Amino acid sequence: MNNRKNKDIEDFSRMFTSICMFFITFVIFIIIFNQAIGYSSKNGLQRNMFYVNMINFTMPQVKITSFNEEDMAENQVSIKKVFSEILGINIDQPYSVIHREMAALNLVPYSGIGNNIAKSNDNNSSNIENKDVSFKLDNEFIQKPEEGQTPSAEGASSVFNQALVKELSAVPEVLIYHTHTSENYDPNKANTTDQTTNVCAVGEALKEELEKYGIKTIHDTTVHDRDVYTKSYARSSVTLDKYLNEYGDFKLIIDLHRDSITDKNSITANFNGENVAKIMFVMTKKNPHFDANMKNVNSLIDISNRLFPGFSKGVYYFNYGSLYFNQDDSENALLMEVGSYVNTTQESKNSAKYIARLIAEHLNGKNE
Repeated sequence: MNNRKNKDIEDFSRMFTSICMFFITFVIFIIIFNQAIGYSSKNGLQRNMFYVNMINFTMPQVKITSFNEEDMAENQVSIKKVFSEILGINIDQPYSVIHREMAALNLVPYSGIGNNIAKSNDNNSSNIENKDVSFKLDNEFIQKPEEGQTPSAEGASSVFNQALVKELSAVPEVLIYHTHTSENYDPNKANTTDQTTNVCAVGEALKEELEKYGIKTIHDTTVHDRDVYTKSYARSSVTLDKYLNEYGDFKLIIDLHRDSITDKNSITANFNGENVAKIMFVMTKKNPHFDANMKNVNSLIDISNRLFPGFSKGVYYFNYGSLYFNQDDSENALLMEVGSYVNTTQESKNSAKYIARLIAEHLNGKNE
């Protein structure tokens, strides 16, 4: 009798455990499903790469036959990242785990640690796609630098350094363009062609600030990420080639983006009483011009750390990225992210005068 009773208890226990496990699994599935939809919407992704990763995890052959290096480089969504964000952990910033578990640290807003993010998205294939030859850009669409004198710095902020001003250069020294032209900022939707609010607004503000220092700048606003998002770099490479053919090399070529970090504290600084979106560089190690490119980046980071500590978040490294992020076209090419979609357009435009100061120090003699 006792044996039967014990068996009934064991059977009930197994059934109860199975029901609980099923219920927990179902709840987790619903949470992940909603999180994935929200993640895709918040970050303005052109496709939901969370589901792509789920398929690749369960059916590896799909990854080989259906998706290429560029798809994965353009859309940094992973199962691990989504699970971590559900728990409130940022896997790109391990300090966030400590920050979450030790409430006392919340007295000080987390602003990130270190200058270099020691993570690398490896795309270990030398099969780099060709440029998008279907993307035509006639010479008439190449922007010409404006003629005239160095713009007046009257009313400039305390960030501005008059000692760095020189006569406006005769030829353009800096080129600013946007591979992901539609990247936008809070409180607007994540992607838009409205160039008064998206990354183009930041690029235009940076151009204006640079020319106050006498650094003639071209700001190209050609849209490269419409329709086929994963061809963005192939298209922007066509644009870059046009400028290189027209002007030769530039002293600095900036592909200006914004990040997709969700923690605003980690991507925002406060200087001179105003919120400023932080900057980060994204570079490709296998790019043949990597060493030369990094000389520019390291110089800008060193100046930033000296003048505006905490403004630069350092470097995020890829091996190949997507078409080397066009950094193989010039020894002076770099990719810069200004803020994230959680920053406002104004906060990101506020960064322009700080970035311009770094560049002026770098190009015009690094005077104090």
